[in-house]
Amino acid sequence: MHTHLLEAIPKSRAFRIEVCESLSRSPLFKDWSWEELDTLSTHMAGYRAKVGDLLFEEGDEGDAMGLLLSGQIEVRKQDAAGVAQFVTHIVAGRTFGEMAAIDGEKRSASCYATEDSVLALLPKTQFDRILMVNEALGIKLLLRVTRLLSQRLRRVNGALVDFLSKDAN
Repeated sequence: MHTHLLEAIPKSRAFRIEVCESLSRSPLFKDWSWEELDTLSTHMAGYRAKVGDLLFEEGDEGDAMGLLLSGQIEVRKQDAAGVAQFVTHIVAGRTFGEMAAIDGEKRSASCYATEDSVLALLPKTQFDRILMVNEALGIKLLLRVTRLLSQRLRRVNGALVDFLSKDAN
């Protein structure tokens, strides 16, 4: 994550409440208790990004997952010719970079702020710490992220089959 290029938001109770409120509206965390959300928020760091800011680049070390609190992010992936292609937009309340929290591998795509944005990041080290220190919460988080990634993979598989079917005709 290019956090050194972003404006850090000081940790405060007000910011943690903002993170908890956003987490509670996120499909990934919608049925978590306030206590669970608050515990998770203590492991997160806040940043502001301006329009055009690079959050992370394809090939960067995968060091954090994030929650977009406000604004919008665009995801781009390089094609075989090395040209960045639009993949999707991430809107407020959605998470991004989840694969990095699981496997720590290099980023599979690039993310840019397309609006002034506020993000809460959960560094992989903190994700791992939750798994070690608060096993129940860590397992719940791991299951949720794994399910989300599985759902995305199923959608991509469906799109790939559709693409291959069109190509065969």
